[in-house]
Amino acid sequence: MPALSKPWNAYVGFEPCEGGNLSAHDVDAIVWLDIGACTPPLTPDNTLYSHKETRIMDLMEGKIRQYFHALGLDGDAAEKLHKYYYHEYGLAIRGLMKHHTIDPLDYDRKCDMALPLEDILRPCGKLIDMLRRIDKNKFRIYALTNAYKLVCCTMLTTQHAKRVLRLLQLDTLVDAIVFCDYTPESEFYLAAEQAVQAKDTARHYFVDDSANNVKAAHRLGWQSCGMYRYLLTAVYFDENAHIQHPSAAENKLTTISDLLQLPRVWPGATVWIVVLFACIRGFMYLRVHFTYREDDWNRLVQVELPKEAVDSAYAMNISSTITLTPAAFPPPMADTSGVDAMKNAYAQGDPHAGVIQPKIMALLQSPPVLASPPWPAEAPSIAEDMWSMHPWSFEKNGSKTLPADALHPERQAVVDDWRPSPYNRWTPPLANLSRAAKTERPRIQFAFENEAAHSGRIHDPVRDSLIAERQNLVKSAFIRAWQGYKKNAWGADELRPVSQQPNNNFNGWGATIVDALDTLLVMGLHEEYNLARNHVHDIDFYFVGGERSAYGFSDGRIPVFETAIRYLGGFLSAYDLTADTLMRDRAEELAQLILPAFDTLSGLPVGRMVFDDKAEYTAESPRGKSESVVLAEATSMLLEFTRLWQVTGNRTYFDRVQRVTDFIDRNLTHRSAMGTLLPTHIYPEQGSLSGKYTLGGQTDSYYEYLVKEHQLTGGRLEQYARMYSDAVDSAFDHLLKEALVVPTAPSLALSVESYGQAAYYNAKLEHLGCFVGGMLALGSRLLPERRRDLNVARRLTETCWWAYNSTLTGIGPEDLEFYGPNDSDRYKVIEIDDGTRRRGRLNGNPLVGVRGSNGRYQNRPETIESVLYMYRITGDPAWQERGWQMFASWMTHGLVSAGVAALHDVHAVPSPQADSMESFTLAETFKYYYLLFSPPNLVSFDDFVFTTEAHPLLAPSQHHWGVPGRVPSSFPHWTPPSAEQPGSAYTGGEHRARGGLTNSQKQEMARRLHNELPLAHQPQGVGNEEHLSPEQYAQLIDRLKETQH
Repeated sequence: MPALSKPWNAYVGFEPCEGGNLSAHDVDAIVWLDIGACTPPLTPDNTLYSHKETRIMDLMEGKIRQYFHALGLDGDAAEKLHKYYYHEYGLAIRGLMKHHTIDPLDYDRKCDMALPLEDILRPCGKLIDMLRRIDKNKFRIYALTNAYKLVCCTMLTTQHAKRVLRLLQLDTLVDAIVFCDYTPESEFYLAAEQAVQAKDTARHYFVDDSANNVKAAHRLGWQSCGMYRYLLTAVYFDENAHIQHPSAAENKLTTISDLLQLPRVWPGATVWIVVLFACIRGFMYLRVHFTYREDDWNRLVQVELPKEAVDSAYAMNISSTITLTPAAFPPPMADTSGVDAMKNAYAQGDPHAGVIQPKIMALLQSPPVLASPPWPAEAPSIAEDMWSMHPWSFEKNGSKTLPADALHPERQAVVDDWRPSPYNRWTPPLANLSRAAKTERPRIQFAFENEAAHSGRIHDPVRDSLIAERQNLVKSAFIRAWQGYKKNAWGADELRPVSQQPNNNFNGWGATIVDALDTLLVMGLHEEYNLARNHVHDIDFYFVGGERSAYGFSDGRIPVFETAIRYLGGFLSAYDLTADTLMRDRAEELAQLILPAFDTLSGLPVGRMVFDDKAEYTAESPRGKSESVVLAEATSMLLEFTRLWQVTGNRTYFDRVQRVTDFIDRNLTHRSAMGTLLPTHIYPEQGSLSGKYTLGGQTDSYYEYLVKEHQLTGGRLEQYARMYSDAVDSAFDHLLKEALVVPTAPSLALSVESYGQAAYYNAKLEHLGCFVGGMLALGSRLLPERRRDLNVARRLTETCWWAYNSTLTGIGPEDLEFYGPNDSDRYKVIEIDDGTRRRGRLNGNPLVGVRGSNGRYQNRPETIESVLYMYRITGDPAWQERGWQMFASWMTHGLVSAGVAALHDVHAVPSPQADSMESFTLAETFKYYYLLFSPPNLVSFDDFVFTTEAHPLLAPSQHHWGVPGRVPSSFPHWTPPSAEQPGSAYTGGEHRARGGLTNSQKQEMARRLHNELPLAHQPQGVGNEEHLSPEQYAQLIDRLKETQH
């Protein structure tokens, strides 16, 4: 980062956003959105949110005053010192660091990051859509912030900006965050240009609320500078005295009241770089000034059509039988620069045709020997006074009910509700639960000629042999990944397959082991399951370690949803497949720890929680008060807790999740802007909805679990069939659309995303949304009135497969965003000598018809999941061939010696490998591929209900819930280990009670003691430190005891 001249030798730098583009060298314009430092007088800016509504400045002002008071200053002295530091150093924190040697991390925690923004900020769908429609082929969008920088902790520079963008759901629209650490001078604007490699010939248009900033930019040569005109609602100091107001005539200003009026006043056609530097004071009523020019917004964005035209252009013909043809491949490419590299890479075999190259095939045909993990360092003993164990036994702590009680739920009393009115009026649907299903469940799978044959056919030995060979190759790849994990990361949550290092993303309990329990059983790897169950025996759920991938640095809280689908689902599925009571007991113990997450006013669970929480919660101050929840997270523990009720007879588990469904059904679906669909975020207590409407990420499993709960409860509650049908009908009306922009593939269909306004769509194909085809196919069988959905399921799944087979790697990207059929920028524009303009060739990036793509691949399972459902439900072997092409491509680019790596860019050959192999790779992706090439009666959809993490749970019959261990004869039979079988050498808790800590947990505990960190509620990531000897460990305990005394 280039150093600037003054003051304080300040810096400018940038940090990329997810999927963003750091460089602006190839575009005509840049949009800058400022997210100001959260430090008065440089306050949380309300470019994107109003102080009048949020009162954020008031909250921030109070926290900073408290911080100054903690320095021993009274109110007047604190205020004066705050003011002095601001004027002297530009930011209060500079003075604090210079004169008080304060810890900037402590200041950030107690001031900036202590603001309850999650409870305050709400996304604006119109603003999101306005920014989304900016053509990213011509423009970049950067967030600009003048926050402070710390030499050793640069993440604080952008922490507030990233937080605000995330909460306002603008984070995926911004390419990067550009920052400086003082009030901007001319040098900053020059450095900002250089940081993003802006063109030297660019013209700049700039807006700010400070005359000083405007003049600084103007001196640099930025033209037509303007500023905000505002009315002060409160003045805490005289920090605004320095602001001068240039005249409107001088700057040719016009006024708008909010950013949503940008399309009417966007600068003229001569603008090459448009800079929106909106550094807004948190206590000001916002008025924005821009140069005025009509018609120019369409130079930046897609042409906005009337609602009827947009609906007509996108509306999906649900009865169309159009399908993909061989003419769709290879697809037309706007960028052919990688084609030659692809041809060279595939000289010995093209995975697009299902051909695996010899070197990859050699690896698959020679799987590693399944060996025990390397002998670990001896686990140190844990003194009882250093860590309290939490013994759990079925006899003392398990449910006092029997599985048979689940058939008579009315016999269990309804517990008194602690909630105030009206939240305490809920009652469970006992009458409906107690009745038997009205009819036998309909058949789901296709009536194969021979369900025990790999081909599903009678007397087809050639096909049987081919499919069996593919099944073995999938199993071989799984064994390589499993053995790589055992060798390099046993006990950790995941393996980094490229560096062959452990990684802890989900509590440090060994997520890969638990997530893969049922995959081991499905593949008949029983000795491996026995090894895994020893680890399961030892997990101490109270000891939380590592970092959580989706939630930042761990702080002792567990991600409730991820914990339930990975661990609870894994235990329950293993219990159903084996009747192994260890798995039942561990499932119930974990579920009892999760239950308090549901103790909110609405009953919707909090997203994160601390086990054994000592906080005092009351009816007046309950968990999660006024917090928002993510739709999928709050609603997608339904199958796991319902099944736990069925196998224990304890209706408490079912009541918790049923209450969630009832709250949504009765209080939220009628508030939807799109039928009964719900957006990504819910504020239960306010009864408000926010975020985008999508069937993809953050909503996906909500819809999936509606139809699967109908299956798991045997149709006893009509509510789930109704809610599912209403939601799917609403999706037909609002989200399921034709693509119509790829000339060779007119059959493509999309599940788009919207912010609740019918005229605005984002025609995005999201990998996380590719499960929808499988869901609709399942629903078409479970609910006879929805037979038509199978055709829609086929088209959606074909589109997801097209996304795979159309990339250079043959692997589907994280997302593809298509042009709209009537977008004005869908074509190149050719200018004729006489000044007239006409359409040229079709645009695309990288494929014709595609506006842009996030090319990452995280080993995701959603597409192969739908391919499996389509094969098992239609019986069409074409789906097996498509799945094989996908697998061949995955192995070609992802297979490494220790597993399967994720990919950075599926549009490049060779694709750079990412050092990641999440637990769902072994739990879901491999399982779906294996079942696609297995006899159809292995884990039949008629016998099992799959959770969102691909954990199969036993489906009910007409009169009984599924009985654990009573699996079809086609399933590999597991024999429990004998009592004489020695315990695993790799556990930490042998000879101790269940839950006595795994070896990796003990090693992590030793590392914390070595760093004198608390053992609870402040876990650290698994590092590569050397293991401590028992003698070193004893010394650490003695030293820690001395410091405590």
